[in-house]
Amino acid sequence: ISADACSELPSVRKIICPDSVKTIGQCAFRMNENLEYVRFPQDVVEYSGTWLSHCSNVKTIILPGMLETIDSGVFESPALRRLVVGRQVKGVTAGAFEKTELQAIEVDSENPFIACDGDALYTKDGKTLIALARPVKAYSVLDGCQRVAKKACMGILALESITLPNSLNELEDYAFAHTGLKRLVCPQSLKVIGERSFFHCKKLANVELNEGLESIGAFAFAESGLEAIRVSSSVVSIGNCIAENTNVVFSGDECTFFVSQDNPVYFYDGNGGLYKRDEGNLKFVQLIDPEMTSFEIESGTKVVEAYSFAFHNAIENVLIPEGVEQIGDSAFRICKKLREVTFPTTLKSIGKEAFIDTSLTEVAIPSALTSIGKDAFVTAGAHRLVEPPSIRKASVDPANECFYVESGVLCARGAKGDTAILFDNSVEDVVMPDHVTHVDSYAFSNCRNIKSIYLGPNLKTIGSSGLITWSYIECIKVKLAKELEGRSYFELRFPDTPRSIHEISMALGGSSWVNVPDMMKHYDNCLANAHDYNSRKGDGISAYEQAKLIVDRLKDPIMLINVNRSLFERTLRVHILEICVDVARHDDRALMSDLADFGYVNQDNIEDIIVSVSNLQDAAMSGFLLELKRTRFGRAAFDFDL
Repeated sequence: ISADACSELPSVRKIICPDSVKTIGQCAFRMNENLEYVRFPQDVVEYSGTWLSHCSNVKTIILPGMLETIDSGVFESPALRRLVVGRQVKGVTAGAFEKTELQAIEVDSENPFIACDGDALYTKDGKTLIALARPVKAYSVLDGCQRVAKKACMGILALESITLPNSLNELEDYAFAHTGLKRLVCPQSLKVIGERSFFHCKKLANVELNEGLESIGAFAFAESGLEAIRVSSSVVSIGNCIAENTNVVFSGDECTFFVSQDNPVYFYDGNGGLYKRDEGNLKFVQLIDPEMTSFEIESGTKVVEAYSFAFHNAIENVLIPEGVEQIGDSAFRICKKLREVTFPTTLKSIGKEAFIDTSLTEVAIPSALTSIGKDAFVTAGAHRLVEPPSIRKASVDPANECFYVESGVLCARGAKGDTAILFDNSVEDVVMPDHVTHVDSYAFSNCRNIKSIYLGPNLKTIGSSGLITWSYIECIKVKLAKELEGRSYFELRFPDTPRSIHEISMALGGSSWVNVPDMMKHYDNCLANAHDYNSRKGDGISAYEQAKLIVDRLKDPIMLINVNRSLFERTLRVHILEICVDVARHDDRALMSDLADFGYVNQDNIEDIIVSVSNLQDAAMSGFLLELKRTRFGRAAFDFDL
């Protein structure tokens, strides 16, 4: 059946495809507004949502017999009330029945893979509930079922009551998310509640967890109507934020979050802190109370685990007690209000991205610290470029042998060279330590107060956004280990213009190494656009200042690429009258001579230049130009017109 072969047939109410059909083209039956019944062929192996596009009244679909997987495209027909599943269907795309309004579902009797009880689809052996197919108000999962598949009942708001059999072992991720469930009683056999299993079940107020339950996935009951939760003694794994944005009270006299005192693994302090016992060590697992602004970790803790505070919206300061040796990866990730963390002297390691996207204001490295993970101190300002980095002070205990601060730069010592980790914005004239060979990603990102920066001869590599400062830096000094075009030292002074900040940032951070030719290119780009001859706003530098800088570059054209040379020459050629008038205002006769030397002041325009400059009533400069005309271009010494 070809594409669009049977489309736009207003009188058709029923379509039956013979089993001889092997393929069906795109949009084959679309826009049949009165179509109610479709039977697809037994030997077709796919289903396309385009086949019945804009067929809003289809009530019955008999699926292709050889189709292996049912996906959500079947339910793009909003009036669908009866579905017949073919003999080859083996499974269902997770969440495919989320929009179901079916009144009846059947499975071909010859199907060896799945079965149906009239309401839901199961694997043939009955051990897995694949999908609740009808929007029933109450449902009892069949005895013998061991697993509810991912998103099996998700999105069925009509479902208010569920009965789980004592054979059930696992609820996979999102199993009952976005349903209308009001109560959950877990059977004694249940071992695993997957991630977001009851997410956004707004009516779910009461949950009874069983003894024997071992794992509760992240956000399992988040954004539900839950009022209290008691974690049983058998639970050995609790995901993050299992009851976030619920009615559960996490601290104080009215606390309704509990962990069984008999639980050998987990300990809850009643103040929002969940801990884990591991081989005699106490580990801080997560801050559960979403409203906590200040928190002190329990004494005796050895480890602050990965993601333990991550994404917390309220926390502002945290006291980490003596004895803590490790802060895990992303421990404080995107804690946007976090400003202060007290590091103990016992701290040995900080994981990667531990404080990424926080508002941390100070970093005080203790003597025992030996390891800082990648991007550990990349605060929100450095990462998101919304505001300057929040860190304003970095310090290191003098006894620490691995880290030091020099010129406001926190550095890590290394056998093959040191690494610049972050700049704390405390120094205007930055001198990169000579031992530094690498600048970490975001180390100087979005810093705003630097006036000058020196890059030493040993600096070899620069991480992503490592030196993109987005700051007007008056002077960039670069010393090279090997000469480049006969020079080992470069000093660039960018003009202060609206474009300068961008060009400076690209010059410093646009490459993964100290790329002097690229720096020169960005410097020249800045010069070429330093004065706007069409603007009256006065942005940028004057025509005189631009011309002086351009002439200086033409005198010393090291690494001047042809494109920028052409821009310079065009600027001087096209705007020579305006430039000469501004040069005259500054009485810079040397520059005027240079313009003549380069041929921009010539015998074709000298008369116009003299007339324009004479309007300034500057006799000295007018006399200089008359003499220039006489000596350079062989013209009469006296201009009687003038």
